[in-house]
Amino acid sequence: MANKYNHLESEAKRKGYWEENNIYAYDANSSKPVYSIDTPPPTVSWKIHIGHIFSYTQAEVIARFKRMSGCNVFYPFGFDDNGLPTERLVEKEIGKKWSEMPRKEFIAECLRVTKGYREQFKDLRKSVGVSADRSLEYSTISPLVQRISQRSFLDLLSKKTIYKKNFPALRCPECQTSVAQAEVEDKEFDSTFYDLQFTLEDGTPVIIATTRPELLPACVAVFVNPEDERYKNLIGKDIITPLGKKVKILADEKVGIEKGTGVVMCCTYGDETDMYRVQTYKLPDCIVLDTTGRLINTGDAELDGLTTRQGRKLIVEKLKAKGLVLKELPISHAVGCHERCGTPMEIIPTAQWFINVLDHKQKFLDNANSIKRYPEYMKKRYDERVENLKWDRCISRQRFYGIPIPVRYSKKTGEVILPDADQLPVDPINDRPKTLPEWHTIDDITPEMDVLDTRATSSLTPLINARRGEPDDRSDKIFPMNLRPQAHDIIRTRAFYTIVKWEYHMNTIPRTDVMISGHVLASKWEKISKSKNNAGKEPGELIKDHSADAVRYRTCSASLGKNTAFEEGEIQNGKKLVTKLRNASNFVFMNLQDFDQKIALTEDKLCPIDIWVLAQANKTSQEMVKHLNNYEFGLARIEFEKFFRHDFCDNYLEIVKDKIYKAEKYPNWSAEKLSAQYTLYHTLFAIIKMIAPILPFITEELYQTYYSQVLGEKSVHTLAYPNNDVFAIKQSLEPVYKNMDTVFQIIEKVRGYKTDSKLWLGTELKQITISWEKSVIDWLASFTNDLKSVTRSNEIIFQEAGEFNIEIII
Repeated sequence: MANKYNHLESEAKRKGYWEENNIYAYDANSSKPVYSIDTPPPTVSWKIHIGHIFSYTQAEVIARFKRMSGCNVFYPFGFDDNGLPTERLVEKEIGKKWSEMPRKEFIAECLRVTKGYREQFKDLRKSVGVSADRSLEYSTISPLVQRISQRSFLDLLSKKTIYKKNFPALRCPECQTSVAQAEVEDKEFDSTFYDLQFTLEDGTPVIIATTRPELLPACVAVFVNPEDERYKNLIGKDIITPLGKKVKILADEKVGIEKGTGVVMCCTYGDETDMYRVQTYKLPDCIVLDTTGRLINTGDAELDGLTTRQGRKLIVEKLKAKGLVLKELPISHAVGCHERCGTPMEIIPTAQWFINVLDHKQKFLDNANSIKRYPEYMKKRYDERVENLKWDRCISRQRFYGIPIPVRYSKKTGEVILPDADQLPVDPINDRPKTLPEWHTIDDITPEMDVLDTRATSSLTPLINARRGEPDDRSDKIFPMNLRPQAHDIIRTRAFYTIVKWEYHMNTIPRTDVMISGHVLASKWEKISKSKNNAGKEPGELIKDHSADAVRYRTCSASLGKNTAFEEGEIQNGKKLVTKLRNASNFVFMNLQDFDQKIALTEDKLCPIDIWVLAQANKTSQEMVKHLNNYEFGLARIEFEKFFRHDFCDNYLEIVKDKIYKAEKYPNWSAEKLSAQYTLYHTLFAIIKMIAPILPFITEELYQTYYSQVLGEKSVHTLAYPNNDVFAIKQSLEPVYKNMDTVFQIIEKVRGYKTDSKLWLGTELKQITISWEKSVIDWLASFTNDLKSVTRSNEIIFQEAGEFNIEIII
């Protein structure tokens, strides 16, 4: 090998080699057990940051491990490049809003911009060593995925689990589209509680506290708790709002007696409680917000057309002038905001498509019990999500760039007109229908203008991976999928909706295991975000500066489900491990030049130190297999380093160095050298394979440098992963471990003595006297030459004693 490791040159070479030789290709004709991975496609909405690299690498380590464990790994990778998140990226790139451009022109811009981002994503994935099969790649805006998504929509429509209804829906005024409950996140805002004076017909004032006086024109009722002694006599009476509108006072047990004044107004619609009360008490709609979030139908020309913030300010001024604002209390409270843009949500009745989830909540909870979660405690988060569902999921979006809802309508009858399956994918706006209902012309048909929410499609990734319904459908080979790697934030969205879709389509579960990662946080323990611009160096820069293996090493230090703060300096430990692995391998390869790799030594031909390190390799590989099967890549990495750094490098290599090239120290030098070479050959080979899933580039380099010439296998990543089979040891290992523990105690004490005495570790010692029980002393006597070599002692004296002791003479 070259004296200095050029990681950029080596990594480029290895990436090209893997692609040219299809090392990671899924084989549809293989008899090996399939291990299928359902990776959520990254949303094309921003550049990939280090958080993505953590999540992808952790899943990728498992893919490599399973491939080496004898599985036919089905590992696709896709891109979620349609829908609102992508639209907002495109708007930023081109400097125009979607509403400012013709539909066709905006969609063309979306396709152009996302193509560039997909290529960036692909390059970065390759750079970090993601071993996905590129032939399985997909894009959620592709014709194939559009066809599968529309086929899903039509199937659920036929099963009556999808419906269209004019219903109050969450709407983002900024993005000008409806959204689902799961797309709303709470943010803290400063606000004001206003005590407003309502009046009974006899002139008695009633005080109501509200943070949204701009919704007074939409007030349709006032509620009190029937158990509230202060107000129970008012139930059924009329009350006049500060704007002069007369409404009824009604009773509702959900009114908090201790909250505010104990009297609340019901407006259409301020929040979910208003929705509940309107439906429960059959109250009329009085809509005062349009789809852009501006006031309409207020009865006051000065208010109409204002934003809610502007309207709030003006209406408070008007009420103050009349003396109807009695008190103002500054507060800070949580407001539901759109996760994509941070805009406070409104609830506005519009005609939307919904998928029924409320009627089957228990089924979704039961199905989830059949899925193993790593870590297990994350199941509680899923359960809470399902239990707290309040609305059916809205799946329609009032935007341009998305998968069209495959529906047309008859202007004559209002009936829904559906395409035939062989017409999919279909764009009802631009495609002419192949057939028309009887007595209809093309002018009698109107298209559905909405598109599907992107998660209505990204929740179908198992179907997409299987090409479900296509001529080359592979459902029978990959269902249910074995693993879903994901971050904890999409438990409530994609993960849940995949279970929903799978129940409706397949009446089963989509996957057996879910591996849940945490978020990578910026150095101040802040979530990495576009708005804060706190992602630090881009992953490509980190790889260029430190190597892909070093970055991968850092990603495997995070615990499942837990957030971790990222510091670039921590990558250095990975870089040091790569260097140490290369240096140790150089030493081994240099000393195997006269070794015949075909030699098979039996146990009785090996020295005790060699049996010990082979046993440690067996033990380490077994522990790593256990951890990796439980997706605990961090624990596997720790187990490896403990063996490689401490047992192999610090102890074993230091002990056997002289055996290789100092014959004069060993009476039986030839046999002991052969034992050491045999052990070095097999132990290093096991080490390279053990760490290959985590450090794929350096291990491939080391394998190609030496072992490939012996074995002929194309790649280290297609070899069998070691699992307690590095070397078959039949003898009892208890005395070996006991005696070797004593050896390492001696070495540690000598090293400690030299350090405390400020001596170089290579300083020669005159004499060491070792005292201990007879059985150990007898065994150590056969180890004299090794001890003299590693301690640099000219003489070692053994004497029997009741307790362990060591005396050193310089």
